[in-house]
Amino acid sequence: MVDLPNTGDAVIPDEDRLAELGYKQDLKREWSLIHSFGVSFSIISILTGITTLFHYGLTTGGPGVMSVGWIVVNFFTFFVGLGMAEIVSAVPTSGGPYFWAAMLANESWAPFAAWMTGWFSFLGQIAVTAGITFGAANLVSTVATVKGFEPTPKKIIIIHAALLWTHATINSFGVKFLKYFTYVSVLFHSVGAACVSISVLAKAPTHQSAKFVFTTFNDSTGDPGWSKIASPAYVAVIGLLVAQYAITGYDAAAHMAEEIKDASRAAPYGVLMSMGVSSVFGFFIMLAFLFSIQDFERTITSRYRQVSQPF
Repeated sequence: MVDLPNTGDAVIPDEDRLAELGYKQDLKREWSLIHSFGVSFSIISILTGITTLFHYGLTTGGPGVMSVGWIVVNFFTFFVGLGMAEIVSAVPTSGGPYFWAAMLANESWAPFAAWMTGWFSFLGQIAVTAGITFGAANLVSTVATVKGFEPTPKKIIIIHAALLWTHATINSFGVKFLKYFTYVSVLFHSVGAACVSISVLAKAPTHQSAKFVFTTFNDSTGDPGWSKIASPAYVAVIGLLVAQYAITGYDAAAHMAEEIKDASRAAPYGVLMSMGVSSVFGFFIMLAFLFSIQDFERTITSRYRQVSQPF
């Protein structure tokens, strides 16, 4: 285990702090606190996280698990964020978790800890990118069915590939472009979330009761259902994936620490601010959709799967 520098209340320039850690500054620091917050907030992306698994949540636990589960999952996940924020404030390197693992592990285990953390992080990035993009492809194809589009596996894969190409193109423009794109993303996710929530609630002919939203349990996992094969608790636990899937990626600010000015302060603030704002906005979106459900049985059996059905 490496002893971290104890700086007390002294303000140490970013490059000097990295030098104390034996780490050479290579990247340019062009990002500020708003970018630190924006990159984590964008990668969490509550709009895509909730919409992708909305139908899944309705069938694995139902509204009660989705609403209460959002509160429970966010509460405990915030402690993970606090831990990450504490570490990145002391070790603001671009390596993020894999570099932390090497520094915090016993010296003999440091290479193994860094290797395992790095590979799990890398594979996780691939999996989450594929998963989110495939979910978006399904959502796009589902929304398009309103206009008569017939989604097929081949068409969905083509949409998936097009979205991945779009992601790659945007990221190829470099940091300066991404700085401004971050502003657009923050605006889209905040204003967009508010507009969607308000419009759905305002246009819904009727609204469900609070009892329905916070207590209704549903198991549509098949016949006879996992609540009978195992237990209702099992269904509730797998239903928590909706919230857990949505609130991921908040460590993005830590990965960008070497490109952030005053990283030892801005990076941890970025982690925690993105989690807090996403939790609040996400809860409003979740409640807006759940309160606006008109016919629950028709919703979970509708061909307009995921979150497009309420529209």
